[in-house]
Amino acid sequence: MMNVESGSPRRVLIASANPLFREGLRKRYAARWGEKAEIVGLPSTIEETLHALEELHPDLVIVDYDDETINREEFLNRFVTSESPMQVVLVSLQTPELVMIYDRRRLTPAQADEWLASLWDAADEEP
Repeated sequence: MMNVESGSPRRVLIASANPLFREGLRKRYAARWGEKAEIVGLPSTIEETLHALEELHPDLVIVDYDDETINREEFLNRFVTSESPMQVVLVSLQTPELVMIYDRRRLTPAQADEWLASLWDAADEEP
């Protein structure tokens, strides 16, 4: 969970207008990862979230998927156009089986081939 390049704690941003979501996730994440993660921000609006992305440079962004004040389309457009190597996780409390992960990373052609093959292998194992 450490930032691989620097060996420093993973920088985490938790975005939600719901204070129970933000604080509950912050406590749970901190308890689970301890010093391996640093919660760098808890924005509650799309404006705060976009500002935090540019200013805080998080490694991981956890977004409340159900939060209508966090415009998912605007947020994801910014994520897609950004060069920052962050991961984004969209979490839904209303639909607990729904978790979407967006992972931007640079892969060598061999790594990309291996990653694509693993997707097909996993699909073959599903009933």
